[in-house]
Amino acid sequence: MSLGIKNVKFALVKPTGEVIKGLNGINQSADDTTGIFTADQNTSYGIASVALSGLTGTVTPVWGSDVVVYQSAGKGTPSSVLTINALPNAVKMAILGNKPDGKGGYKISGKSDSKNLVAFLVESRETFDDDKPVYIGMYMGIASEAAHTFTSSNATENRTTDVITIAGQERGDEGFGKHWFSDSTNFVEKDMLDDIFKPSLTTP
Repeated sequence: MSLGIKNVKFALVKPTGEVIKGLNGINQSADDTTGIFTADQNTSYGIASVALSGLTGTVTPVWGSDVVVYQSAGKGTPSSVLTINALPNAVKMAILGNKPDGKGGYKISGKSDSKNLVAFLVESRETFDDDKPVYIGMYMGIASEAAHTFTSSNATENRTTDVITIAGQERGDEGFGKHWFSDSTNFVEKDMLDDIFKPSLTTP
């Protein structure tokens, strides 16, 4: 159980999970030493929702001698839909893997970039009856934006949000990601961050 959303942290990562920093990172700055962008009320006018699905695969009954003798458990393919009020344009394009043309434009290629891997970590505002947040993080995935609609304002302002879908990809044998609970005795925030956003072993 969770209550509210405080922020979502994003990073571009290598297939090994190492965070990409500097000019090739999500912040696209030579001065960027973390490779992490935090979307919150200050940077992106807040997070509207994060919806995760496919966390568990389908369970299929196996019949024998007229009875169910076994339940075959398939693996899920997690997918996450993140609705953010207003991501900075350059950060959004970096998440989607849309390449800049150097003149303010970004290419619409018609398909997701399977080499542009994105990791993210969601932090709740608090849990249902406690002030300790819960977290869920996905090690890597491919981001896409299927549609974008412009709408006219009338008696009220009509705004569109940034809706990003991230299809999960496993990080080797480590799986797709993890849940973290800050009220756990052994919880250490730095350990969590180093897990979901592996420190880079090389200089960008």
